[in-house]
Amino acid sequence: MTIGKLLKRKVLNAFAQDTLGATAVELAMIAPVLILVLVGVIELSMAMFINTVVEGSLKDASRLGLTGQIQEGSSNTQALVDMLNEASLGLLGLTTADVTTLVYENFAYVGQGEEFTDLDGDGSWTPGPYTHTDGTVYLDGEPWVEVNGNGVYDEDFGVAGLGAQGDIVLYTVEYNWNFLSGQVIPILGGIIPMRASIVVRNEPY
Repeated sequence: MTIGKLLKRKVLNAFAQDTLGATAVELAMIAPVLILVLVGVIELSMAMFINTVVEGSLKDASRLGLTGQIQEGSSNTQALVDMLNEASLGLLGLTTADVTTLVYENFAYVGQGEEFTDLDGDGSWTPGPYTHTDGTVYLDGEPWVEVNGNGVYDEDFGVAGLGAQGDIVLYTVEYNWNFLSGQVIPILGGIIPMRASIVVRNEPY
């Protein structure tokens, strides 16, 4: 074996046994995954924080209607929205369109509607005139069970408003939480639909 080959083998062996820079290579391999996990934890924590804040502040804000307090210079709904935005430390920009209040006669009606016969199988009530596949025409839409006697189908028994004393009111806030990293990690388009609700009975006032 010539001196050149021995020298070449020696250099190659030294190179193969050299561990300098191995840590940097390993870090480069796991760094993307590590960063993704850390960003995910931060994003999830922020979403949970906002949801907890909204639920808690919604409970406090609902007392505006529960106690019949009238706000000067703004509607009770706007005052409720202002309280929610303040509690979120400026992370949310809710409007009155994001908040709904429905009044019910009793707790059993909350979130419920009249039962109907789903003739077309689409999962929702079809208004009339509706012609079934057997040729039957339903002028008032798919048959439903009348409960409150108003003569029309009610998908939800609730009536918009804050109600009067003794009424049962469902407060609901629906909003979108934007991922801080939505542009980098476009999961769900960078948006998470969020929802919070509470049911209270107005006090005598």
